[in-house]
Amino acid sequence: MKPLVLVLGTADWDAVIATNQHHVSAALAQRWPVLFTEGAGTRRLRPSDARRVLRRLRPSVPVAGRVLPAGLEVVSTRLVPHHAPSTRAVNARLLRRQVRRWIEHDGPRLLWTYTPFTYGLERHADAAVYHLVDLLHENPGVHRGRLLAAERLLARRSDLAVATSPLVQAHLDAQGFTRTTCLPNVCDVDLFAAARGRGVPRGTTVVFAGTLAPHKVDLALLADLAASLGTARLRLIGPVTDSAATDPAWSRLIAAGAEIVGALPAAALADELAAATVGIVPYLVSPLTVGISPLKTFEYLAAGLPVVSTPLPAVTAVPGAVFVADREAFVRQVLHVLAVDDPSRPERVAAVAQGQDWTSRGRELRALAGALLAA
Repeated sequence: MKPLVLVLGTADWDAVIATNQHHVSAALAQRWPVLFTEGAGTRRLRPSDARRVLRRLRPSVPVAGRVLPAGLEVVSTRLVPHHAPSTRAVNARLLRRQVRRWIEHDGPRLLWTYTPFTYGLERHADAAVYHLVDLLHENPGVHRGRLLAAERLLARRSDLAVATSPLVQAHLDAQGFTRTTCLPNVCDVDLFAAARGRGVPRGTTVVFAGTLAPHKVDLALLADLAASLGTARLRLIGPVTDSAATDPAWSRLIAAGAEIVGALPAAALADELAAATVGIVPYLVSPLTVGISPLKTFEYLAAGLPVVSTPLPAVTAVPGAVFVADREAFVRQVLHVLAVDDPSRPERVAAVAQGQDWTSRGRELRALAGALLAA
């Protein structure tokens, strides 16, 4: 009997931006059947979450928007969207009922979780992996104490913890996980290389790809950049959170001429990057962001874009074609990169991303999972 993999996600399968959990689930499904559970989240609900909750309450609503790989099935979990002692028992019963197929599977069972709120499912697993892509306890709206306590409990029951940056790995070690490994985020190199290969003329364009959320992105810095670009363009590609649109810097950013593109499918994003000149990572440097491994870094590089970033440790560690600048020097660095006319640069830059792809990472992850199941 083949192993059955249960992935406890923190996002919906058809979330606007594909994240680590989507790519990893698809990679594992190339070898074993995978149940991907859409997560109840790790923070308190916001008004913008209402539509998501209502969708979960409707029976038999098909998942749309992202292709389901062969071997992968989505479970739209219905839990009380609050992780607290008062909801623990009911959520544990609900979750066990909704993943009964995995619990009752006759073959080996692998749990691969992106949330520490597992409600004891690791007790049913032959092997359990905690995959931490951010310092979740630093996110706004999260009950820090409960989340950290859940991680410490999971540390005693899991076989491996995977981090996406050295700082996240250090956090896992401190939480008591006895076996940890660091696997930074990578990207779909072939997709961006194909767009680059189509030879679309590059405009004098600065691009940011990602969620515009003011607890991560320095909107004031973006406004300063937009005001300094002259004839160059600043295109912002990705969803805009409610809190961003009400941030004091937002109106200044719009007035300075920034172009808000919104979220795009992966292929359209690749085309946008292939027509740009420089990619930016304008993150605030905070207790949350210092642990982030921005997937967009390798997307930019694979598209042939040099990268200008604020000083995030995971970006600083990327060799070649990445310019790290503090807040005061960020705009000057972007303007300097724009001023260098070098037709051969895109191909040189793209070489930095070679090997940093989900195809290679998928083989690595399947090997890790296979070894755990064999043990």
